[in-house]
Amino acid sequence: MMIEDEELRLLYKTSSEEHIQKLESDLMILEKNPQDTAALEEFLREAHTLKGDSRMLGLDDIEMLVHHLEDCVEGIKAGQGEITPELCDRLYSGIDAINQLSHHAVTGELVEVDTFAVLATLMGTSAQESSEADLFSDDDDLFGANSASVSAEADLFDESIGDSEADLFSDDDDLFGANSSSFSAEADLFDEPVVDSEADLFNDDDDLFDEADVSSIPQSSPADLQSASPVPPKVERDYKIDTIRVEPQKLDTLVTQASELTVTKLRISQQIAEIEQITSLWSSWGKQDKSILSEIEQAVDPEILQPLKQFLQDTEQRVDSLGKSIVSLKTRANEDIASLGIISDRLESGINDLRQLPLSTVFNIYPRMVRDLARQLGKEVEFIIEGGDTKADKRILEEIKDPLLHLIRNAIDHGIETPAERVANGKPNTATLILRGYQTGNSVGIEISDDGRGLNIDSIAQTAVKRQVRTEAEIALMTESEIQSLIFASGFSTRNKITELSGRGVGLDVVRTNVEKLKGTIQVNSDLGQGCKFQVRLNTSLATTKVLILEVTETLYALPLEFIQTMITLTPQELYEIEGKTTVNFEDRPLSVTSLASLLKLPESENKRQKNYLSCIVLQVGSDRFGVLVDNLVDRQDIVLKPQSKLLKRVPNISGATILGNGAVCMILNPSDLLHSLRNGSWQSVVPRVEQAISKNRLLLVEDSIIIRTQMERLLRGRGYNVTIAENGLLGLQQVQTQEFDVILSDVEMPQMTGLEMTAAIRNDSQYDRLPIVLITTLASPEDKLRGQKAGANAYLTKGDFNQQLLFETLEQLIYAHH
Repeated sequence: MMIEDEELRLLYKTSSEEHIQKLESDLMILEKNPQDTAALEEFLREAHTLKGDSRMLGLDDIEMLVHHLEDCVEGIKAGQGEITPELCDRLYSGIDAINQLSHHAVTGELVEVDTFAVLATLMGTSAQESSEADLFSDDDDLFGANSASVSAEADLFDESIGDSEADLFSDDDDLFGANSSSFSAEADLFDEPVVDSEADLFNDDDDLFDEADVSSIPQSSPADLQSASPVPPKVERDYKIDTIRVEPQKLDTLVTQASELTVTKLRISQQIAEIEQITSLWSSWGKQDKSILSEIEQAVDPEILQPLKQFLQDTEQRVDSLGKSIVSLKTRANEDIASLGIISDRLESGINDLRQLPLSTVFNIYPRMVRDLARQLGKEVEFIIEGGDTKADKRILEEIKDPLLHLIRNAIDHGIETPAERVANGKPNTATLILRGYQTGNSVGIEISDDGRGLNIDSIAQTAVKRQVRTEAEIALMTESEIQSLIFASGFSTRNKITELSGRGVGLDVVRTNVEKLKGTIQVNSDLGQGCKFQVRLNTSLATTKVLILEVTETLYALPLEFIQTMITLTPQELYEIEGKTTVNFEDRPLSVTSLASLLKLPESENKRQKNYLSCIVLQVGSDRFGVLVDNLVDRQDIVLKPQSKLLKRVPNISGATILGNGAVCMILNPSDLLHSLRNGSWQSVVPRVEQAISKNRLLLVEDSIIIRTQMERLLRGRGYNVTIAENGLLGLQQVQTQEFDVILSDVEMPQMTGLEMTAAIRNDSQYDRLPIVLITTLASPEDKLRGQKAGANAYLTKGDFNQQLLFETLEQLIYAHH
């Protein structure tokens, strides 16, 4: 069977190759040193993870063989046998078969693997002996009396991954007993699952197939069984490594280093300008020498002049030679700067491409949330996703997830009407909500549009005046589009009642702030009664940015070009006041202007007071425009954005810093903060509200399997959880010590520190006494559950015994009890 989901197929390809390679390596160590317990534990850990990955993807044959590899080595660990060359031959045979089956799962290429024969080899018997001796005894029944009844529902994950109607987990075996939904006592979370005696098909101690579907085992005739042989090791002739796994932090470092080439290129450009000055000096020097020599020859005896003339001729030759060297240096420097520009651009582009992911990576989180939210509100919504193959930087996808989530929730909660309202207004009872991504030049566009009730201009205007966002006089001068954009203003909200669905009453200023942090813009367009469209535009590059270098009180500052609409020159006579604010007419409309020095609380320059003209930069933040007066406009440059140090936390009006070509440090201005400072006279931050709004249901997922981790993260994010990932118990413990979480969901068997060890370590700290911890594992024996309870887990879920809804109900109940 080939894995259908492309992302999971690629993940399984990489992870299975690593697990199989490690299994081989550990087995070779054990063959040479059977007493190496570390290698034995590592072998079992790799097999456990590979088995879990294979089970989740429905690869029953691989799961079955890996399970028996585990059984063989577990027997050695328990002292029921020893590692011999013959046993290693059988284990190598099983690993080779698993390798070929996994190759088929990721490529679809047919392989000749007789799973039954390999299984017989692993058990130490021939296929014929196994058939004649009735391989399956009463005490060690691999299938049980009712093997045909084993259902595919025992799989952890349903094959139709992503279907909102399909449960991830089977519904047959309820971990919490018949009345699990009541969750009456925490001890109930560790009750034995209710199992029908007729359906108890698997032996607790030696379950070879671990819930695998019997129908997946190839049926062979006695003649076939006699001729079957173990799978021979396969050595690839054309060996090549298809993929390399790179940590995102390393890519981030490479992006920064590649971006530094921009600064180097700028410095070289400045050096070329200096070479130009030297060339000009040389040229004028030579002409001046010839002119002076001609005047001297007319006034002085030639014989007396001869030694001086010879000296000047020698000097001229040296100057000419120096000039030729300068010209050659200039030519080579121009060639080098051109070459460096090409190389640095290609390098930066190539590294940025490595960080590009399709928008579908984040878009696919929302369908389940839309479905559940619409049902909860009694609304009917058709959710359409377009342009999911458009690619954007990984960091953009991470940062834009929550703003898009807020916009979608806002559209369903506020914008879309109930079916009855829609029918009464002559609309179809089912609303349409569209999420679209697209590429335009060097930017990525994302649109969220609905055909709901739209924005009410009068209501927005009244609210703006009531909340003191704008005065009536200011609103009277605003266009309809500008009034609509007031919904992004800080503190603006037309709803009096705070609801859980609309984000605890947090306004759309949160969305605008997050978008602007990504150097992007957001706009809204609406027709009353017809619908609403939000348009987000983001730059593709986050490492470098184009800026205007300006001067204020003899200090250089950088202003991002994407916020600059234009630059104009004013005279002091053009300035006037409206309600105490300095104003100028711009494009036949009043434009508020102020001195940038005053916004930054700097003293005014003496030179500026003496000037007859003023340099004004017109900035646009969303739909708002305003002007800032500066001393001088210096240059336009590409700079490397260096974020503020965490020690500085949040500095008003400043978004970061950069190093200019001359080595000087230059602060980068934050236009959004400048707008706040202009309106309020002091800086106001909405960042704490952003963090508070999106910190709800903070979940730490601790899982070493990349396959299970990826799919679990999809499901949890789709349910609205803010998920943080840790790849083992040690990293999970570090996350708990540095961040706050509402619940922890953890695997048990992991390298470096198991889930049980992590749980015990967390419980040893009194401040985490009430932090909910849920363990989820394939270890399902009563002893395993007891160990989980003693370690301090609030719930112990076995991957084969519960459904998706049970997991979410458990998490929600524990989080509610925690708060």
